[in-house]
Amino acid sequence: MQFTSMKKSLALASLIALAVSGSVFAAPAAPTGLQVPSLSTTTDGTTLIWERPAKTKDIIAYNVYMDGKLIQRTDEDFSSLAKREIQDFYAKTPKAQRITNHIYRVRGLQPGSKHTFVVRALDKNGDESADSNALSVTMQKQSGAVVNITKYGAVGDGKTLNTAAIQRAIRACPEGGTVVVPAGVYKTGSIWLKSNMTLEIQKGATLLGSEDAASYPYHYKLYPYLSDERYYALINAKPGPDGKRLQNIRIVGEGTIDGNGWKKGPDGNYLYRAKGKNKDGTLKKNHVLNIGILAANQVRSLEENEKLDENKAYPRRSSLILLQGVDKVYVTGVTMRNPANHGFIAQHCNDVVIENAQFRTYNCNNGDGIEFGHGSGLKVMDNVFDTGDDCVNFAAGQGALGAKDHPTENIWIFNNSFHHGHGAVVMGSHTAAYIQKLLAEDNVMDGTDIGLRMKTNPVNGGGARDIHFRNNAMKNMQAQFFIATTAYSDPNAAAAFPKAEKTGSFYNILVEDCTVFGTKKPAIEIVGQPDAMHHDITFKNVTIQDGQPWKITNAKSINFINVKQSGSKDSKASKAKSGSTAKKSTKAK
Repeated sequence: MQFTSMKKSLALASLIALAVSGSVFAAPAAPTGLQVPSLSTTTDGTTLIWERPAKTKDIIAYNVYMDGKLIQRTDEDFSSLAKREIQDFYAKTPKAQRITNHIYRVRGLQPGSKHTFVVRALDKNGDESADSNALSVTMQKQSGAVVNITKYGAVGDGKTLNTAAIQRAIRACPEGGTVVVPAGVYKTGSIWLKSNMTLEIQKGATLLGSEDAASYPYHYKLYPYLSDERYYALINAKPGPDGKRLQNIRIVGEGTIDGNGWKKGPDGNYLYRAKGKNKDGTLKKNHVLNIGILAANQVRSLEENEKLDENKAYPRRSSLILLQGVDKVYVTGVTMRNPANHGFIAQHCNDVVIENAQFRTYNCNNGDGIEFGHGSGLKVMDNVFDTGDDCVNFAAGQGALGAKDHPTENIWIFNNSFHHGHGAVVMGSHTAAYIQKLLAEDNVMDGTDIGLRMKTNPVNGGGARDIHFRNNAMKNMQAQFFIATTAYSDPNAAAAFPKAEKTGSFYNILVEDCTVFGTKKPAIEIVGQPDAMHHDITFKNVTIQDGQPWKITNAKSINFINVKQSGSKDSKASKAKSGSTAKKSTKAK
């Protein structure tokens, strides 16, 4: 026994000595959690995603193997616009935090074929890790029935109203089938999807929202406890009178969903609404009634028919897609643009996957890309966001009644390219039931206002917690890199719903391994309330260049580990105020 232990000790000592001398090189850690997102497998391919090791400093790519053969090195895969934009980002910003792509779409397979996949990490020395978990995937044997909307009377001339024809095609689609929108421009009002179907908007096809307010049903409520109502979206899905949840809805293709919300300016961007009117009551040049299309008509209709004033009518415009109470949603390939209000909304939906889509809503007023509320399980990967408001936003209700609903949780955001937008990854301002268990990693952001944005109003309650924001690269931030504030302005909130029993806050947040090149406002801003301080927020291995001084008020247990800031006129971190506590292992320089 003693002799065996001695031999083990000598062997271990020899390995340590060799490692120190450089004779033994440690292979990179293996990726884990290789999986296929729900509803992404077709007759000829599938999507693979995996969890990268916690530390990827030396990992430059992943090798994807199918049936024991190498089929792709991920840093040589530019099959999506997001991947090409990420490549361009680093060509222009080589010193930014490096991200790695951990998504790959396999194509060209045979229907019904079965394949086994593994992924290995690859480091800068060319060494591979051990295998990830092995994953066996069987392609679909055959596609379901295909229902072409033109067979039901739809005309793609950009003028004919096709709402009834498209709805007939959806009703005729059997379970597991696909409703196809072929090349052409198909004007439509609100349509309604059902369980176990695919809506395929093919290359060269556009679903164009009707400009007529009457084409969209009214009386949709954001929350049942609010009195205000809204127009339904262009594309909708919700449980019927029996209350049974929907399931397995796919929206795919290379086509476009256009909300026809706003006119375009000379620069090609949608025009942004100027608030209010001139003193003499005439409309400002950029007033919604001048620059809106559907947005203008819906506001005008509510003023005339519901006797609402402009400020109350304005927030009630249609969005592009509204899904309520759906389990398993898959969206890929499509471009979403020019909504009268928001882009994609999922409420009380579970297991939602959005990959390789484009959100083109800049400069539409309120043009959020994605809004996800009171659901569990959202994956957002390989998308491009260029939005008029928040890019990916999370909501969890308002006030005392909202707190009784389900939290918004289990969220994974990675390998996206963000532009414009008020924030790339945003929590709030509706936070009553908590937004929690969120990981945002390996994204690039160029020109967004804020990277990680958390906002709420004291009457909303709740907050966000268990948030991990890591390995993201940012530049040209138009406001902050990070903000957590309970001072968000929401003048109508207090009158709209019962006030929360307790003021909300943001806590248990880790921001690590990020670079930021340029902020026009405090690079880090944390503003809490005296009775509800934000707390346990840690910044680790963060480098900020040309960032403005920080602002920390009503916060505690704010930790800075190897955080460096340089380049601003006053690059010192602002002093903590009003009972704040901040611990710094490395001060801003």
